[in-house]
Amino acid sequence: MKDTGIVRRIDELGRIVIPKEIRRTLRLKEGTPVQIFVTNGELILKKYSPVVDITAFAQTFCDVVYDTADANVFVCDKDVVVATSPKIKNYLGKQVSENLINLLEERKSYLLNLADNSNMLQCFIDDNNTYQSQIIVPILADSEIVGGVVAFSLTQEKTFTLSDVKILQTVANFMAKQVD
Repeated sequence: MKDTGIVRRIDELGRIVIPKEIRRTLRLKEGTPVQIFVTNGELILKKYSPVVDITAFAQTFCDVVYDTADANVFVCDKDVVVATSPKIKNYLGKQVSENLINLLEERKSYLLNLADNSNMLQCFIDDNNTYQSQIIVPILADSEIVGGVVAFSLTQEKTFTLSDVKILQTVANFMAKQVD
């Protein structure tokens, strides 16, 4: 465990203030759900993600979408990739970009094709990929954005269509039902 050197006191209501620098680093905003654990006399706070609870389910969908649409696809919560198609397993746990989160927060599906002069979205922090085509679909559970389903192509041979968007929307809707 990393020592930050920061000490906080518990107030009369049992509250502790998490320093702004730590909140910013961990992307903790007002209203962010946090899990509380006690292990070996230590109190552990962990950002809660309902998408992590359905990781096995999400992984199955990534595999099926890859098999049917031959697409690189991943499922993310609002921080990291939690499931991927077989070819891109190295993306598991990778932190998603703020731009992707902002696009998901718009609550719309996007189909971006470089051939149509669409601006491709950087999916990850320190992302150096040259995307040719992308689909971005939010996962909405109880009207809250809990994550997203993203498909991408790095080659010109694969460009996505509206049919591919419908497949990912179906996947996202099924996952939302599992989170509810």
